[in-house]
Amino acid sequence: MNQKEVKEIAKQLHAGCSSIAWDTLDGKHLWGRNYDFNQIAASAVTIIPKNYKYYTAGTPFDHNLELTNISYSKYASVGVGTNAMEVTPVLYEGINEKGLMGGQLFYAGFASFPDETKNHHTPVNPGYVITHILSQCASVAEVIDLITNKITIINQALAGSLATVHWVFSDRTGETIILEPDHQQITIYRHTAGVLTNSPNYSWHKQNLLSYINVRNNEFPDRDMNGIKVQKPFKGTGALGLPGDFTSQSRFIRASFLKYYGIKGKNEDQGIQYLFHFLDNVAMPLGIVKVENQDELSAYDQSIYSACMCAESLNFYWKSYENSTIHCLNLKRELKNQNIKTYPLENRAPEYKLVN
Repeated sequence: MNQKEVKEIAKQLHAGCSSIAWDTLDGKHLWGRNYDFNQIAASAVTIIPKNYKYYTAGTPFDHNLELTNISYSKYASVGVGTNAMEVTPVLYEGINEKGLMGGQLFYAGFASFPDETKNHHTPVNPGYVITHILSQCASVAEVIDLITNKITIINQALAGSLATVHWVFSDRTGETIILEPDHQQITIYRHTAGVLTNSPNYSWHKQNLLSYINVRNNEFPDRDMNGIKVQKPFKGTGALGLPGDFTSQSRFIRASFLKYYGIKGKNEDQGIQYLFHFLDNVAMPLGIVKVENQDELSAYDQSIYSACMCAESLNFYWKSYENSTIHCLNLKRELKNQNIKTYPLENRAPEYKLVN
């Protein structure tokens, strides 16, 4: 793969997304996300084994690899990502063998990183954060300790693209944390609502919820207004005022509404199905969100794939825009594996089940 191709792949770090952490009635913890962008290349469902050697910063294309930045994975993990950087698999999201789940989401206009690494800290490229954290941490508590005391996420591009992202992690305790790189430092939000989209920051999105406190799931009653009976000829008045566009702020409101009122699945199978339905409600259909730069591979942003996972079973589920069949990979079956393994996203025409 030449440097020009790698630079195009590095742009995928700017994908805009929506994510939801959820649970089931029998106590399973789930996390899911949409990957929204206008292209995806050289990416696949990727398994990183234990004791895998990788760099926390630098690429051979940028000529900035340092032996002091070599690390080895303590835990196996799986997620969608790319091996285009050669020295380190770049995961966009994933789950590890301890049930820690999380992903990166676009954070344009806000993300800022320090140029220098703190004393005794390991430098980590923003694009390698998911890979490094899933390789090293067993819980959100360990993520917080790593971010606070052991690593510095630095202002370093990958093949010409700086990953302007923020991150979300969830585990078997049910806690979901959000990490945002503001003003060259990491802001950690604990015990969050488990919903995240893109810019502005999480604090702004929480404040914006006040504008929609009138939205509910109950139908508004018919009224008698000065002797005139006003009867609704339609359903859905409870959700009246819920924004339907595809901006980050509107997707955050819809995802929050869905999580607050949504019926939980009774078990993992049902919970995963329901979570995919919720993600469909904040997904970008092809043709609706036009890309300004006509030189791009596709003229439209779309939800290229959706991924969901379960902290207890270590099942990783995904479906693509081109094939809505839900695929599943169980990480427990891969714990003895010693090599990187990949599985295609199945971006091809779907298979239909003929019933007559």
